[in-house]
Amino acid sequence: MFYLIIIGAYASLIALVVLLLHKLGLGLPWKIIAVTILLLAPFWDIFVSKAIMWNYSRHNNPLQVIDRTISSPESVLWIDNVWPGHDEYSRYHMVASYLDGIHLKTLAIKGEDAQIYLYRATKDDFAESEKIQPQHEKLSLKIERLEKEAKTVGRNGGDNKKLWKVIRQIHEPEIKQLGYKKIREKEIRKIFANPIIYKNVNEIPLTNYHVTFNRNCLPEWQEKFVWCDEVTIFDNIKNEKIAFSKRCMGYSPMTGVNPVSSSPKSFYGGSRLGDERAYSFDDKVLFHYVSGNVADGNRNWEFEGR
Repeated sequence: MFYLIIIGAYASLIALVVLLLHKLGLGLPWKIIAVTILLLAPFWDIFVSKAIMWNYSRHNNPLQVIDRTISSPESVLWIDNVWPGHDEYSRYHMVASYLDGIHLKTLAIKGEDAQIYLYRATKDDFAESEKIQPQHEKLSLKIERLEKEAKTVGRNGGDNKKLWKVIRQIHEPEIKQLGYKKIREKEIRKIFANPIIYKNVNEIPLTNYHVTFNRNCLPEWQEKFVWCDEVTIFDNIKNEKIAFSKRCMGYSPMTGVNPVSSSPKSFYGGSRLGDERAYSFDDKVLFHYVSGNVADGNRNWEFEGR
């Protein structure tokens, strides 16, 4: 209701300006110019943001480059200077998702306290869950196939109750009893509970690759409208940059309707440039051995409230 009142009041202002121009004897061209300016005026910050991003892209093209991808990085250092640092939840998620003891055996992560948390894993750390993984995968695929079949039957107007009964009463209890997820979680928590903590990044052993996430600073007046940052992935062994991804995000425009939960300086409704999901970029380069996009919803990438 509030926004309708604002819109109505602004429309009345435009009508008043047109009436004033008419009384001053100004012709239709002047009225059109005045109405156009007044209609566009509330969106001035959007135009400024887009102009800044256009200029940024002009001087930073291409925005994303992947020279090569890595199938088994073995050891990775992740330095986040934007958030800054990964909190306990985020570090646990990364350990659970990537540190499999095969493709990745060492993962060092900068924490929110600026300390470096180094986690190690080998195949032996997952020996118990690995024994039953083939059976778990077989049951998971069977359930997935039956669920698709049940949904297809339902969409076609058929009776799929028997199929759902088989899934719910036979196969789901069977996979739960197998206990793969509980065993795997227990193994991961044991690894996560025993990090080696370093005060300084220079103290940690050299990793094969490191990921850095840094802010790209703009002139002070531009930073009131746009936030820019960059993810860089570096090969420490060959001493070369193998990938980078730059992005810009416009702060919520004056005309944007922010969610109640958003802070005044959020990115809700703002313009975007580049790959918006910065925390997913390393999945493409280093961690593509993990099925699915594990970053979504688990590692902060929206930066609301910055």
